[in-house]
Amino acid sequence: MKTAKIVVSLLLVAVLLLAGCSAKKEASPAGEKGAGVATAAGGAVAKQWKIALVLNNLGDQGFNDEAFDGMKMAKEKLGIDFDYVEAPQTSEVETQIRMFADSGEYDLIIVIGADKKDAIEAAALDFPEQKFSLVDSKVDDIPNLHGVGSRDPEQTFLSGVVAGLVTLDPTMPLANPQNVVGFIGGMDSPASRAGAAGFLSGVKYVNPDVQLIYTIVGSYANPNKAKEIAITMYERGADVISHNAGGSALGLFNAGRELNKYFIGSSLATADPDYTLCTSMKRTDLFVYQEVENLINGTWSSGYTAKGIAEGVCYYEIAGLRTNLNPEIIRIADDIKQMVIDGKIDMCYDPAELDSWSAQFQYAKR
Repeated sequence: MKTAKIVVSLLLVAVLLLAGCSAKKEASPAGEKGAGVATAAGGAVAKQWKIALVLNNLGDQGFNDEAFDGMKMAKEKLGIDFDYVEAPQTSEVETQIRMFADSGEYDLIIVIGADKKDAIEAAALDFPEQKFSLVDSKVDDIPNLHGVGSRDPEQTFLSGVVAGLVTLDPTMPLANPQNVVGFIGGMDSPASRAGAAGFLSGVKYVNPDVQLIYTIVGSYANPNKAKEIAITMYERGADVISHNAGGSALGLFNAGRELNKYFIGSSLATADPDYTLCTSMKRTDLFVYQEVENLINGTWSSGYTAKGIAEGVCYYEIAGLRTNLNPEIIRIADDIKQMVIDGKIDMCYDPAELDSWSAQFQYAKR
């Protein structure tokens, strides 16, 4: 009888141990929290990162849509959660930023656009424990604020190289022999001038005898005036026109189609396969994604970071276009891209300095 009691007791202990193990598996943290909660090595629950995004209106087929794409990429690849708000009016911006900060829910608040610099800096000073990032602008030295943007001339420099070669190339069907290239700016600001200088210097780097036409619309939302400017440039002999004119660029695109001329845009969403020579790329989606990635990796810090060709966020794109660049043009553009990465070409930041810059930097074909 004693032996039987001992055996039954041991069996009960074994059953209880097995039940305990089964219960632990069913009550795992991932099972309790649901999708999106990761389990770290050793069974610990990994942190669920939460990000807030403040931007202008979505649907612009450019800057804001690209920023939103970067956040969606971070959700897909890094497993973060995010909330966002559209704040197209300057008066709304600071209110929305402070709403997110005041909740205390967010590991990082990302704000899109240089026009929001004052609002985010004021909020960063008032919420010192909250991390903030501003995309596309330098920022003041505030310990919980990071700014990231492109080296403005590098977005347009390589597309300028392409334009400077195309206008000389008789194999390109819409090129003419007059050797004229144009650029349309939106507003007269340091960033806008730097973008113009990047394109114009790229043209002149490979084509020192080119005639350049540079005109400012005075608005990022006046396509009618931009169209008038573009028509005048085309009539003066330009066979390629580029821009950093925002919504005004729609006028340039319409003029190019009507007059059967090349143009260069700054967003793949607005590219016309038959007339867009290439697209001047600035990967706003990568700026956003990398801010989140740095936060998770523990490498996020305050200050300002400028990125460009070497970091893979600025380049020119021809995918999906039917304008069929001469392979030699692509080869030369790739050669010059590597020279920029290697630090052999300094960027020009103002069209007023173009002549002195060109005297120092000219491409030697190899």
